[in-house]
Amino acid sequence: MKAALLALLSLAATPAMKAPASQAETSYRLGKAAANDRDARGHYQRGIDSARSVLATSADEPGALLWLAANLAGEALTHGKVFALGVIPEIESTLLRLERTSPLYDHAAAARSLANLYWKAPALISVGSTKKATAFFQQALARDPDFPGNQAMAAGFFADHGDCAQARTLAAAVEARADLDTFGPDAAEWRQLARSALQDCR
Repeated sequence: MKAALLALLSLAATPAMKAPASQAETSYRLGKAAANDRDARGHYQRGIDSARSVLATSADEPGALLWLAANLAGEALTHGKVFALGVIPEIESTLLRLERTSPLYDHAAAARSLANLYWKAPALISVGSTKKATAFFQQALARDPDFPGNQAMAAGFFADHGDCAQARTLAAAVEARADLDTFGPDAAEWRQLARSALQDCR
């Protein structure tokens, strides 16, 4: 579940189109790269505080909502999986707010992240849902069908659920991109997701 929660906020946009990183995003990136949980926790907590500060004056600011969810997931996991389970409802509600208020933000980040959450989160806590994951992946692809983050995550999901026709098409599109690395630090993860989907669907 740890990899799943961190992966759900794999959201980098094209650098040429993206505004400078916010403090909340920077904190998340530093936390993800930290050498140990103690150091990571400090970065994530600063990211949470920064995002909450923005939301206190602008409740629907999309970047703050997105990176609040990311930092909540990262910080929770530094305490362990059981603790993280208790934070999932706030992560879900934050992303649902982003979905309601800014569905096109960052290449349909809310739909992409919700899909990944519903795919990976344990069903035993009433969050995991294949039906919801399918619907949100379809929404993300409908809103931005050429964004490699949408394609790669959806390819992994469809491969995991035996829909290899869709998985192969999406994964091949990611693999074929000569410009994938220009999308920033998440490109390597998307490439790996695509390759794993193709491997699973041989």
